[in-house]
Amino acid sequence: MNVLLDTCVVIDYLGRKEPFFHDAELIMAAGFFRDVKLWTTGQALNDAFYVLRKYLPADQIQQAIVELLEVITPVTLAPDDYQRAARQNWDDFEDCLVALCAQKARADYLITRDASGFTRSSVPPISPADWLALMRTQKNLTYSVVSLED
Repeated sequence: MNVLLDTCVVIDYLGRKEPFFHDAELIMAAGFFRDVKLWTTGQALNDAFYVLRKYLPADQIQQAIVELLEVITPVTLAPDDYQRAARQNWDDFEDCLVALCAQKARADYLITRDASGFTRSSVPPISPADWLALMRTQKNLTYSVVSLED
């Protein structure tokens, strides 16, 4: 299965943003165990750095991105993709670009906390919690995180 993570999910994970971090962390665990191929937009990494640098040191964010790239693959857009998105005339241009990245990744789902922004997407949007529930019911996979610290 291929899934594309929206920017908000990447920020939730890298920034340990509560109450959303736990689900984002479990999705990353699914990617780590190769039960799913994780994708995101290249722009999501830029946006995550920009947002999180207000709260965390730059070197800490960059190290987290390096580690994230062991589990997730960024999708890049070509100039034609931007023209295609502009011609589609979505209310939110960025959401359209994310949906195009999901198509390019051949994603089965676009995991987002804002499904309403992707009503025109050919890749079905799904919340992190709903995707985890889908994995439990359809694939009989349940993820948990175990702390290795005392």
